[in-house]
Amino acid sequence: MGTLGYIERLKHNDRACEVWWDSSPVIYAPYKKYLLEKYPAAVAHIEQLMPDDFAQPGGFASVTTNPRLVAAVILEKRDYWSSRFNLASLSAAQLRKKLYDEVIVEGAATLMPRWVQSAQAEGWICAQVDPGDVRCSERMTARGLELQRLAANVMVKVPGSLEGFETVEQLVAQGTSVNITFCFTVTQFQAGLQAIERGLATARDKGIDTSRCKYVITFMIGRFSCQPEFSLQAAERGLALSPQAMRWAELLIYEQIQSLVGASKVPVKTLLSSIKIDVDERGNKSCWHLEKTGRTATCYTLTPDVVEFLIERESHGKPVVPANETASVPASILATLMRIPYFCEAYFVDSIEPYDFGNHEAFINACNEANSAYRRLTDYCVRLCPATKPLKMAPNTLLAAEYGVLA
Repeated sequence: MGTLGYIERLKHNDRACEVWWDSSPVIYAPYKKYLLEKYPAAVAHIEQLMPDDFAQPGGFASVTTNPRLVAAVILEKRDYWSSRFNLASLSAAQLRKKLYDEVIVEGAATLMPRWVQSAQAEGWICAQVDPGDVRCSERMTARGLELQRLAANVMVKVPGSLEGFETVEQLVAQGTSVNITFCFTVTQFQAGLQAIERGLATARDKGIDTSRCKYVITFMIGRFSCQPEFSLQAAERGLALSPQAMRWAELLIYEQIQSLVGASKVPVKTLLSSIKIDVDERGNKSCWHLEKTGRTATCYTLTPDVVEFLIERESHGKPVVPANETASVPASILATLMRIPYFCEAYFVDSIEPYDFGNHEAFINACNEANSAYRRLTDYCVRLCPATKPLKMAPNTLLAAEYGVLA
């Protein structure tokens, strides 16, 4: 019998569970080498979780990227990526898009054998639309179609804003696989299911085959409770929120999401991202996001840090085991959470208006992080590319920029 690892334990609960790599495929091999050197006692588990390439069965089923991860890959090996293009013929915006697309194309090629062998069930790579377009469905749709055309196994990642769901509907209607991200509320999942359902209906009417498409909606579980608004609302009501209560809040929302997705006829899976590892006062590590979920079909996207946590636990003979039954929240914690609007807005269906999806604090902060990476990559491209037009500035503007005063 082979080594029983985390993926096998998950699939023992539900065969539809999957584990994804939450980073660029470019760093997959170097990270595996790092783990093998650091945890020699867990070689069998490392080999099982991370085969030499994605074409092999088992291990990570697919890959998700985001603007921050793509920018990090490019900026880590600047010469490698930029040398592929004639910089003199490109504007900064054109170079940024080409660099971004090139990372996705290379990752898609790595995953393509897995995609083919699995009959397109696995081997997907997620590519996110530009974060600055979060309020413009037209631009997100256009960019999504561009990304989808890069490779057959590209899944387009769209933010769960009001405009994002309009984009999802249009992309699904044209036979595109999608990953709806920046989701923190049950209502967003409901809107996502409805958008995909409408898109599928349009695709059927147009005779577009969607049988091989894949759809996931991402609950950024570890980003929900860490928002200042949660603790602030609790404090204003004289309530104390323990770290455990915050994790319970996330788990309760997850269970509501699973009930909603499970009852739907739309072929969608929940994808958990932003998985967090907690450390107690004695230095013991745990991860409720892995240990108290997974009873029903769930996809997990694991960062290298979370992968190391799994391997570290295996090396110590204390493997991470997914939940076999629904965890029971203490009544006192549930009563506390029910008094906090921030939690109730996320927990109950129809508790937040679609326009406000993009105004949710966690959504705004996730979007700001993506935009920050996007701007950093843009600035790098600006420094590489010669200006196509001379910068014209008035004397007063120049003085203000240089000395902080006006003439």
